[in-house]
Amino acid sequence: MATTQLTLKTYYDNLMRTDFAHIPAAHQVLIANLSNQVDSGTLTLAAAQSQVLKLAGETTSVASLAYSFFTGGIPYSSGFDYLVSPNGSNPNNLNSAYYQSVTLENRYINFAINLGKGGEGASWFAANYGALSMSDALIKAYTEIFGTAPDAAKVDAILNTQVPNGVGGTYTRQMYFASWGADGLTGQGTKAAMVGWLMAEAIKADTGVYAQANDAFLADLAQDGVAAFRSGLVTAYGTPTTGTTGATLTVSPDKSISPTATDVTLRSTANNDTITGTAGLNAGQSIDSGAGHDTINLTGTIYGAITTADGGDTITLGTLGASTPTLGVPAQYGTVTLAGGGTTVTLKGDMVQGTSLTATGTANTLHVDGGASASYAGTISGFQTVYYHTTRAAPVTGAGVLYSVVDNAADTGAITLGVTKETVVLKDSPNAAIINTAPLANGGTKVDIHLQNYKGAPTTAVSTGMGGYYSPNGGFIGLILSADSVEDRHATLALHVDTDSTAGLIYGRGINTIFGPTTRYGVENLTITGPGKLTAQISSNFTNVDATQAGDLNLTYEAMTSTTAQTFRLGDGTNTLSIFFNGNTAALTPASVKFYLGAGVDTIKLTGDAMPSPTGGNVFAATSLANLHIQNNLTVDTPPEIIGFQKGVDHLVLDALEHAVTANVQTYADGKTSLTDAVIAVSAHVAANTVAVFTWNGDTYVYAQDGTVGVNMGPSVNTGDGLIKLVGVTGLTVGTGAGSYDIHYG
Repeated sequence: MATTQLTLKTYYDNLMRTDFAHIPAAHQVLIANLSNQVDSGTLTLAAAQSQVLKLAGETTSVASLAYSFFTGGIPYSSGFDYLVSPNGSNPNNLNSAYYQSVTLENRYINFAINLGKGGEGASWFAANYGALSMSDALIKAYTEIFGTAPDAAKVDAILNTQVPNGVGGTYTRQMYFASWGADGLTGQGTKAAMVGWLMAEAIKADTGVYAQANDAFLADLAQDGVAAFRSGLVTAYGTPTTGTTGATLTVSPDKSISPTATDVTLRSTANNDTITGTAGLNAGQSIDSGAGHDTINLTGTIYGAITTADGGDTITLGTLGASTPTLGVPAQYGTVTLAGGGTTVTLKGDMVQGTSLTATGTANTLHVDGGASASYAGTISGFQTVYYHTTRAAPVTGAGVLYSVVDNAADTGAITLGVTKETVVLKDSPNAAIINTAPLANGGTKVDIHLQNYKGAPTTAVSTGMGGYYSPNGGFIGLILSADSVEDRHATLALHVDTDSTAGLIYGRGINTIFGPTTRYGVENLTITGPGKLTAQISSNFTNVDATQAGDLNLTYEAMTSTTAQTFRLGDGTNTLSIFFNGNTAALTPASVKFYLGAGVDTIKLTGDAMPSPTGGNVFAATSLANLHIQNNLTVDTPPEIIGFQKGVDHLVLDALEHAVTANVQTYADGKTSLTDAVIAVSAHVAANTVAVFTWNGDTYVYAQDGTVGVNMGPSVNTGDGLIKLVGVTGLTVGTGAGSYDIHYG
């Protein structure tokens, strides 16, 4: 179970887009104090979290407000990482030294000018504010940000109050805006600076529709790192209008519905209408629901057109189809066009080629629920959040978050999602998932996957074959990087365990398609974060696993025998790591393999089971520890290392492979000047098919003797001796049975 401090640190990191190592000292102290208060019962967790949220005013909130105002939507998750993260790829992020001397007001002004004068919001801002006077521009922006129009006195005070000019004198605030805008007293940059200043005032006072919506957004983001990315703050997080009940209409497939229909039974209204039909809509017919927050439930096959006016609608659709063309009459395609934003659509049927489902505005949500045999050949765009209730994943242009919520006993396959900037969430689902993306040409590829009560079953087998075929069973999670001639071996799969979850094999591989699917490489980096407990199998293609920010873990992993170094770091929770130590070969000198334990209780178990790597190669079941490598038939190489092992706290469990111990061998290792000499001396007194534990040079070694007494390296798994090093710890207890020992066999 996650500690309060881990929960609050994760909350902070989700909010501030950082990692534990980059939390400023003052914020570390605050989090520690808040954690102590929560643990002592003097403060609720919710109250502690609200104090953490206040820290985002100079960083995350700058990006969310500025982008929402000037571009219509907050950034993608990766956009926040770029703009805010102190450990990301942007050296001038909002947490960087570049911004440390910049006041809160000037941060908002700087961002507003960057977006509104020459950035991605410049065209929109020019079209909507360019022709306005400074006073009118202020009134319009103030009304949008605060939700009420300022009176003349307020406008005058904002623009004409004297403020310091930085050289010992004063000038009007409008001149201050112009000093930032650098395009005159009424230029586009000056108006953008004014907007930035208004945002800062809203945040400082925590007042107005933008600030209140931003509070809700920050709370959502901090909870699990997922939010309504690419949506407008007010549309997604503001208080929706309710409206009044409108007409209740029944759809006949051969008749149209519109606000101007003469037949009252076919006339929609400007209020909240309910429109229902079960037989679809014929070609040439249409449904125009008009204004209001309407509910439309239209099943069957839709060949006609559906439109809405001002958003906030709830719509269920059947199949979008194409009519059969006849002489002189071309095929008619079902089209759905939704205006206004804040609309939720459930698609229950297919989409044939030529059909379309288009939403405008932001904060639109799509539920794809057509079943395991559904087909989606039409085009879908304008939905920021998508929930897949089926493994048949319809592609959606412009989405920010993709949820796999498949939980249908009849739908047993893996869902395949193609992503560019989208965040993926596997939620309440047992179904496996394959995430496809193109690697970045300049490196730094990172894919975020969140697990929220994910229920993947263990992988028990992997099918491999010609052409790079690789298919695990169970609830596996696979990341595939695929592109012509572009590789990113240093890519990162960022796994966020938001709530307790289980998974099968988690793997990542790249395919350089210009050379064919058999040209494969491993994705090197895996990070595991979040307060939830994770039970899963980790593929050895991840040679750098960082789980230092994770909660409790129960994982399996393979310590390879290869020229590629491996590093695996655990956090401070209660962890179990089952390790398959692969056999050795004289054809190479193995690179280092290091396991770093955390401050919690860690149990390292030997296991004889492993899965084939997604980059090729076979793995056989092990019956003994047989990983010892002898270089040039002369020197014992450094074995895999376990670092940070705590005597009396952590456990090394040999039971799966080693069942007997030869005791009292320490005297043979004493006084030896090299590890090789110590191993040779000890081995001569260790019975066949047993293990011995000895210390040398301040470290503890576990040595496994094969069927032949004497130091021996075999050509494959299950042949030859084995060796593991526990760094910097001695005096460990060794035993079997019910007792609690540092090293256990049986």
